[in-house]
Amino acid sequence: FPTPLPERAIPLFVLLTAAGLALALKASRVSWPFAALLVWAFARMFLSGFYIDPISPQAGVVVMEVGRARPAQLLVLLAFMSILYVVARELPGRVARWAAWALVVGATWEFAFGLINAFGRYPFMAFVLPDQVGRPMGFLTHPNYWGSYMALALPVVAALGGLLPAVAVYALIVYTWSGGPAISASAGALVLLWPDLSRRMRYAAIASLSAAVAVVMTVHEWRLSGRREVWAAVWPELSRYPLIGQGLGSWRVWADHYNAKLSALTGQREIFATLQAHNEPYQLWFELGLIGVVLVGCWAAQAWLAARTAWGSCPRGNGPFWSPGRIPLERAWIAVLATALVNSLGSPTFHLPAQAAITLFALARVQAHAA
Repeated sequence: FPTPLPERAIPLFVLLTAAGLALALKASRVSWPFAALLVWAFARMFLSGFYIDPISPQAGVVVMEVGRARPAQLLVLLAFMSILYVVARELPGRVARWAAWALVVGATWEFAFGLINAFGRYPFMAFVLPDQVGRPMGFLTHPNYWGSYMALALPVVAALGGLLPAVAVYALIVYTWSGGPAISASAGALVLLWPDLSRRMRYAAIASLSAAVAVVMTVHEWRLSGRREVWAAVWPELSRYPLIGQGLGSWRVWADHYNAKLSALTGQREIFATLQAHNEPYQLWFELGLIGVVLVGCWAAQAWLAARTAWGSCPRGNGPFWSPGRIPLERAWIAVLATALVNSLGSPTFHLPAQAAITLFALARVQAHAA
C-alpha cells in the first residue's frame, strides 16, 4: 500500500487525542493554565500537519520528518509529566517530605562528584569538555547544568540538613565560575533566609551574596557567552509567527538547520546556534507564540498567588539558626521557585529533566500548602 491505512490510523489518532484531553482535564484540577498550555501545544502541532514518508510501509517503520515528529514526542513526555504534577500536588505531607529527603540524597551524590571534579578528577565519566576541566560538573556534564541543579536543591538542603551543608553547597556552586547558577543560588538563598534576618543582617546578606556573584562574573567575564548573538539570529524566524509560534520543540530544529547551513558555507563543522535558547520566555515565544506566553503568564500568576499564601502561613522553625529544621520546608519550596525563575532567564531550566522535575514538584508542594 502506498500510504498507511486510514481506517486504522484515524481511530488510533482519535483515541490518543481523547486520552490526551482526558489527561489535560485531570491536570486542570491542579492548574487550568497548564492544562490549556498542553491543549494549545497539541493544537499548534495539528496546524503544522502530519507528513509520513511514503516509503514507511515498505521499510516497516513510520518515517517522519524530524520537525514534525519532535512535537509529538515532546507532547507524550509532557502528558506523563502532567500526571506526576497532579500526583505531587496530592501527596500527603509525610510522603512529600520523604521526596525532599530523596532530593537531598541526590544533591549529596552530585556534590561529592563535583568536589572530586574541583581537583581535576572525573571518575566514571566518559565525556568531559577540555576547557571545563577543574570545574564541578558531576554527571550533568557541564558546570552550568550542574550548578543549576545544585542551586535548585540548595534551599531543600538548608531546610533538612541545616545551614552548614548549605554553605558548602553554595561555595561549590560559586566555584563553577558560572554566572547563572551563582546568581540564581544567591536569589534563592536570599528568599530562604529573609524572614529570619534582622534589618542589619538583611543588608549584610545582600552585600555578601552580591560580592560572591561579582567575583564569579569577573572570573567568568561580564558577558552572556554568545546568547545575545543567538537570540538576534533567531529573531527573523520568530517574527514570522509571533502569535502562534513555530511549534513545540521547533527551536532545536531551527538550531540544527542553522548550524548545517553555516557549516555548508564555511566548509567546516560550525556550532553557532545552541540547541536551547538559554532563556525560557524567549524560547516559549518562539515555539508557542504569544498565546503560549499568555498561558504561561497565567500559570505564573497562579503560582505567585499560591506562593504568597504559603509564605504567610509558613511555620516557624525551632532551634539555633544553623540547625536542621530551623528553616521550614514549606519556605524552601518557595525559594526553589525563586531560584528556578531567575535561572530560567539564562539557562534551559525547563528543558533539563532534573531541573524541570524539581521545579514542578516544588510548585505542586507550594500549591498544596497554600490550599
